[in-house]
Amino acid sequence: MNTGFSNDTAQVPFGSYELISKLAHGGMAEIFLGTKIGSPHDAKPVVIKRILPELCRDRWFLAMFINEAQLAAQMNHPNVVKIHGFGEMDGQAYMVMEYVEGLDCWRFSRRMFPWGDDHEAIAIRIIIECLTGLEYVHRLKDVNGIPMSVVHRDFSPSNVYLSVDGSVKIGDFGIAQIDSDRYRPIKFIAKGKFGYMAPEQVEGSNVDRRSDVYSAGVVLSELLIGRKLFSGNSRLSVMLNIRDGRTEVLDNNAERISGGVMEILRGALAKKPSDRYQSAAQFADKLSEFLVSTGREVSAEDLGRLVRRAVDLRDQRSSTPDSVHERTPITANELVTEAIFDAKNDGLDLTNRFAGLEAEPAEFDGTPVTTESVSFRSEGRYLARIADGLTIGPTSYAHIIELIYSDRIGPQTEISVDGHQFHQSNDFPELARHLPVYTPTCDVNDVATPDRRGFLEMEVPTEVLLTLAAGRESGLFVCQSGQRRKEVYMVNGNPVYVGSNDSKELLGEFLVGKGVIDRMELEMALALLPKFNGHMGDTLIALGMVTAVGLFGHIKDQVLSRLEELMGWREGNYEYYRGAECRSGVLELSINPFNFVKEKVLRDVQDINAAMVLDEMGSCLVAPTPILPELIGLLNFPTEIAEKIESVSDWLTVRELATAAGKSQIVLARALYIALETGLWAFDGRLPPWRQVKE
Repeated sequence: MNTGFSNDTAQVPFGSYELISKLAHGGMAEIFLGTKIGSPHDAKPVVIKRILPELCRDRWFLAMFINEAQLAAQMNHPNVVKIHGFGEMDGQAYMVMEYVEGLDCWRFSRRMFPWGDDHEAIAIRIIIECLTGLEYVHRLKDVNGIPMSVVHRDFSPSNVYLSVDGSVKIGDFGIAQIDSDRYRPIKFIAKGKFGYMAPEQVEGSNVDRRSDVYSAGVVLSELLIGRKLFSGNSRLSVMLNIRDGRTEVLDNNAERISGGVMEILRGALAKKPSDRYQSAAQFADKLSEFLVSTGREVSAEDLGRLVRRAVDLRDQRSSTPDSVHERTPITANELVTEAIFDAKNDGLDLTNRFAGLEAEPAEFDGTPVTTESVSFRSEGRYLARIADGLTIGPTSYAHIIELIYSDRIGPQTEISVDGHQFHQSNDFPELARHLPVYTPTCDVNDVATPDRRGFLEMEVPTEVLLTLAAGRESGLFVCQSGQRRKEVYMVNGNPVYVGSNDSKELLGEFLVGKGVIDRMELEMALALLPKFNGHMGDTLIALGMVTAVGLFGHIKDQVLSRLEELMGWREGNYEYYRGAECRSGVLELSINPFNFVKEKVLRDVQDINAAMVLDEMGSCLVAPTPILPELIGLLNFPTEIAEKIESVSDWLTVRELATAAGKSQIVLARALYIALETGLWAFDGRLPPWRQVKE
């Protein structure tokens, strides 16, 4: 194995230690094998992890490093890597850790698959040991006996260490969540190992020990079937598969898993934390009971024998056809080779990124970005044949996207790239994802007939949305106002995605508006966008401008912002197409339409001029709609508003309602606004003043 630590620098002094060889060099720290100066010749070596010099002044990295050192130093368990001490030397923070002679589970699984005659039992034994360590960590208390509620948040095969004596230890607590004032809060940032996150981590929700239980279930699945449970051609696609509970890989490899084990796995991999095992101990007990009941217990000696064999095989490859390892050899530079392979298994290509580098695989799993790719993608490469035979170009990708969003380029527009033959724009992946799914029914080429249509002056978007939600509709709700178009996809009554032809609502522009990235960074991302098939999110992640988990939250905010803007439209028309589905690859959300509309109208109603509204609408007739009894409970408005809305049982003028309301004029005006905007009341008369479009 190439350690990256040359012989002429061996025995480099570092404080009271001597550095023997470099074991790894990652994005945050470098790791050495070392010994205590003056220690006996036969003393066991230690591992010294020190933060990279360029990161020593970075408060986030430093806080993460100190947290890991403090937490690990407090722990004392046979299944947790022991910390002997930590400190600072020449401006570099470091920690001294227990040396586990062997290798991590990531490499063990790739060097040897399957593991002997009872591969399943060995995999289960490894995870039971890990769960025992996690249970200890989860139950840690501080010096005052107060629970710290520690969550590892980064449990994966590369953080599990297997010893030649058969012991199993977990380590790497750099991003652990710790509920204690003695530790600095660390925002969760996945260090490349997105495939092991729990659904609640993906969505940026609160996590607890059940998140680690889920991750342990993912790792066990991988050890059993020899491949990743969650993979994809981008980080976002991996995260979507986790969020949606896409475990088809497990089902497709069911022949490798005993029925009893599969059932146990389901209890760990439940999407909702409340449906999972509630502790690591509960998961471990289920696995232990299975091994005992089947008489397949594995000893430490058995596991140690396999680990020793895996260490000896580091420069060889498995001869087993089904091995994950079969597709790539272990070379002298095995850290790089294995990392490239692991990325390829996810559909990514990192070969250029790793040229001349040695790094831990967890630090790299994004598509490489090079100087050549930036200059290449910045040139005008596109020709577009638009209406009347006019050809635009050569022009940039960004300009082509602008033409798509201004409706000058459609799915059938002919495009040429780099001087090649013209093809329809929807044949190019980087363009197809930006093309509108919906084509207006007035187009002669459109044969679809909407199941419902109307005018936004009479039925505002909030009213239509709630009607579709109450009917648990699945389909496409399209609104058109002048040149603006919004497409709301519904699944079982819930909006899951909102498309827009407004270029100002594109993800890049949205992030610039929020101050997440600046204009120059957006221009750089646009230049590289075709390299990532038009996926702005993947481009921003690869450039390091956003994190994958952070991007997930930004896209949710973007979709909600689009929907919020649509709910304010007061002119135009709408159409609804039952059964229309969202294009593949789109990040689908699950927005509660009742909560969304309730919060919006309650915000907007604060600006209502009660006296003016009641005066202008005095002669207008209002009456409850048939849907009122169903919607009023779902919307859950404040009591005084709900009671005022429910008090109307037949057609009445607003003036009659105002007379009956007495001094409660403000409550009535607000109830009137809310009832009309949500479709709880019908009206007959002039348009309400807030719906009248000013010239």
